[in-house]
Amino acid sequence: MSDLTSAPSAPPAVSPDEFRTVIEVATRAMFTAVLVAESGAAVPTCPGWSVRHLTAHTGMVHRWARAQILGVEPPFADDAAVLARVRVPDLPVWLLDGADALVSTLRDAPEDVAAWVFMETGRTPLEFWHRRQAHETVVHAVDAMAVARGSVPTAAEVTAALGDVLTPGLALDGLDELLVRFAPRGRSKLWDGAPLTIAVVADDTDASWTLSVAEDALTVTPGHADVDVDARWTGTAAQLYLGLWNRGEEITVDGDPDLLHRWRSRHRVRM
Repeated sequence: MSDLTSAPSAPPAVSPDEFRTVIEVATRAMFTAVLVAESGAAVPTCPGWSVRHLTAHTGMVHRWARAQILGVEPPFADDAAVLARVRVPDLPVWLLDGADALVSTLRDAPEDVAAWVFMETGRTPLEFWHRRQAHETVVHAVDAMAVARGSVPTAAEVTAALGDVLTPGLALDGLDELLVRFAPRGRSKLWDGAPLTIAVVADDTDASWTLSVAEDALTVTPGHADVDVDARWTGTAAQLYLGLWNRGEEITVDGDPDLLHRWRSRHRVRM
């Protein structure tokens, strides 16, 4: 592999205020989409889920995250518990109520709150939950939009629907969380018998990553190599963000096309 051709680059900082706005805007976009979709309709981006399961899950996760910040027992153990206690017609408003309570808790919590987190990110617990819940909500808002529209929305359509809160900075932050934090957890999911290297390049910014796949681990480093990669995945920050979270098809692939299919079938974050 050649030397990295771009200096290590961190995604632009997203402030807590911006993250809270993202949660509010994305939840309301999801609410609007859920209202026009049948509660039993299948969610194409979440195999096996209906709209009611998607709504129950998102509202449950908002309340679960809020409980971690407050240091209390979550009100619901899982999605099934929600559907057993909340009437399906009430789910959309219940979703909004949970997001509002989460945003208020994020805003009012002490900066040094000693909340539990489920992985190390180099951020404080309060920063962790701001970031995680913002991206969680965006992704599931896209799921709801896919049902309401009858197809997975493009990055431009998602950006328009979210009132431009899906900035390149937010998309890069989500890519950093996915590639640097989530993807390397556990054994390498992209391993298929031979080491390989993938460059991920956001062509509307100077951000990029190199994914080095070995049998025991996936290693992700900032920057990308000009040569000697098995595949190069390129797109705008928003296209890569949605595409690598398995919510879009706008990534340009140079090199082995099977690697992106392998990513989509094996990297499915459930948290």
